[in-house]
Amino acid sequence: SAAKNAKEDKVIEAIIADAKMDIPAAMVATQQRQMADDFAQRIQMQGISIDQYFQFTGLTRETFLEQMKPQAEKRIKSRLVLEAVAKAENITVSEEDFDKEVAKMAEMYQMEADKVKELLGEKHSAEVKKDITVRKAVEFVVANAKEK
Repeated sequence: SAAKNAKEDKVIEAIIADAKMDIPAAMVATQQRQMADDFAQRIQMQGISIDQYFQFTGLTRETFLEQMKPQAEKRIKSRLVLEAVAKAENITVSEEDFDKEVAKMAEMYQMEADKVKELLGEKHSAEVKKDITVRKAVEFVVANAKEK
């Protein structure tokens, strides 16, 4: 799993290194906030509040967000490039692909698949489908990557 992830990261980094794009500052800021919120939730599960984390590390929210900026930009670039690959290669998500993903979610949350679909609604179902498409694009670029 680690080797697979390392290969995926290497291929995606090579692709985004060649990609030329301007990312709006607002998009980066939104990604930074989302990453900060995700981090805060993860450490909260371990019994540490984000304020305690800042006390322990001496960071402020602003410096914490600034440290996340390079990773936020990388995530956005990766996503945009992979979405472009999916579009260029006509990578689509079948209903079967979506149903498999919903089944995984249902198992994780110990719910019925139909209930998960209902809770997702149209907007979140579209996001899940987009995520599946991006994963398929990752698989495509890794499968077609050539060593230099």
